[in-house]
Amino acid sequence: MKYILRRIAAVIPVMAVVAVVVFMLIHLSPGDPAAVIAGDNATTEDVEKIRQNLGLDKPLLTQFGIWVGHLATGDLGTSIATQMPVAQLNGQRMGPTLSIALFTILFPVLVAFPLGV
Repeated sequence: MKYILRRIAAVIPVMAVVAVVVFMLIHLSPGDPAAVIAGDNATTEDVEKIRQNLGLDKPLLTQFGIWVGHLATGDLGTSIATQMPVAQLNGQRMGPTLSIALFTILFPVLVAFPLGV
């Protein structure tokens, strides 16, 4: 039990570093997400309204806190392309992904075992 608790405790700093790196990579990507969402014909006011709705007008540390809070509660946000919750989209694709993964694990075993014997 002590070993498990130590391993869990070791995962926490790793997850924190991964969260910071992912957040920074998202924010270092080129372009303004609000301008991309608004499109080419959008006015400055439209872009600013989208920035406010997305919370992009807040300080970076505040944005990080909100982002981590949403991740902790399972809120992965809304897809820009489909306007659907990202968690729902992931759920729809989980079945086919798991079936392909299971096949790629079982097929080599089922072929290799008879060939090896």
